[in-house]
This record gives sequence, structure tokens and C-alpha cells, in this order.
Amino acid sequence: AKFGPAQSRSFGTHSAALGAVYHLDASWQLSGNLAHTERAPTFYELFANGVHVATGTFERGSADQTKERSNNLDVALEWKQGAHHARIGAYASRFANYIALLPTGEPDFVNDAGQSFPIYAFTPVRARFSGIELEGGWRVLDGARTLDLDGKLDSTRATNLDTGEPLPRIAPLRAGLGATLTQGPWSARAEVERAARQSRVPADDTATDGYTLVNLSASYKVKLGENEGLLFAKLTNVGNTLAYNASTIATVRALAPLPGRGLMAGLRVTF
Repeated sequence: AKFGPAQSRSFGTHSAALGAVYHLDASWQLSGNLAHTERAPTFYELFANGVHVATGTFERGSADQTKERSNNLDVALEWKQGAHHARIGAYASRFANYIALLPTGEPDFVNDAGQSFPIYAFTPVRARFSGIELEGGWRVLDGARTLDLDGKLDSTRATNLDTGEPLPRIAPLRAGLGATLTQGPWSARAEVERAARQSRVPADDTATDGYTLVNLSASYKVKLGENEGLLFAKLTNVGNTLAYNASTIATVRALAPLPGRGLMAGLRVTF
């Protein structure tokens, strides 16, 4: 291997935030935050210049990278009454220098063994992110036995303002529903997670199909002397569904599906 002379960069970053919470009444509150953030480039965003074995790409950084800077606004409306609760939030971020890993369109890099790797570069672009988040829970049964229903939904939209195209590897619309039954030391939960098809992608990427996963779990609280313990078992992806993550780089997305059916059991002790 050949290495050039040692290189180093130093950065000074600054961040500031202003937030407020307004209580509309005993159950409702409105909150908002305004922030300016800066992030120094990582060492690989600065100095990468070779094959990344895990992603099957040749990645190139730039020692001339500047700080990633953004202005962010988020607002939320929350409601809580006893065991019932709900929240809806929205956010928007504008980046003056978002560092994105993007394909360069150059001919593939070919190593000495004849293997070819597409070339990606850490590229600063102007970018805009916006999204919404909803979550809530409702206790439908209260007493010696409780039953709680919960749900969540989130959506993100990210755009490369330099090209007008979507940014790559952005999560799709996602939603989840769950139910938790508790009686004494026993608890059981079932949940369904749904991810929509992600078709809002740049021209050099491909759409990722949606999927639905079902997860089950159960637990039992135990007393271990003066300590508390929790026996638990979790069965994930009950249907052994073949699913892919839209946030995975395109070069290995089809080779790296989400985990299939899995069973985990254990004992958690609090000291």
C-alpha cells in the first residue's frame, strides 16, 4: 500500500437553540424549537480514498470539505390524560452544506484482481429535509388487567436542492400498531410494523418495496432477593418476511435484507 504525506484538518463548530413550551390547559401543550447546528466532517468524509469492502464501493472524500451547517425548526402538539396520550410533530431543516455520499458517474474502479467497484464521493450539497411524526396510546382496559393500544407514523421528505432530485437512502413512510396486555407480573405484546414502498429516489437509485412485519413478546417480573428481574421472550418477524431497508446503499441493498424470523429470550436484572 502507498500512502501520501500525513494530513490533518481542524474545525470549530457552533450551535444554538431556542425552545418554548406553552401549556394550553391541563391536558394540552404546544412546543417549538428553533436551532442552528454545525457538524465537522468525519475523517472518512475528508480522507477516504479506497474500496469500502462492506458496501462494495470505492469511496472518495475531500480534504477541502467545510462544516455541515443547518437551520432547523420543529413544532409539536401534545395531549395527555391519565394513561392516554397523543403527539403530532412536524419539522423542517435547511442545509447549506449537507455532506452526502453520492455516485460520481465515473467508470468503475478496477482493482488488481479485476474486481470493479462503483465510485462514490462525499459531496457537499444544499439540502432540505421535512417530515411529520405522530404517536399515541389509549388504555382500553383498566384495572387488575390493563390493555393498552398504541400507534405511530412518520414520514420524511429530503431533497437535493442543487439538482432538484430526492436525496438517496431516505426512510419511507412508516407506521406501527401495537397492543400490550398486562396482569400482575405478566405482560404480553403484539405489534405490526408497516413500511411503504420508497419510490422517491434519485435517477441513479432504485425503488425499495414496502413490507409488513409482525413481532410478539412476553415478559414476567420476578423478585431476586432485593433485586428485580424480568424474564422475557421476543419473537421478531413472525412471518419470516423478506424485507429490504431503503436506507441501505444501493450496491448492497439486495444482498442485505432485514433479519428474518428471530427468537430471543433472557433475564434482565436491575441492581
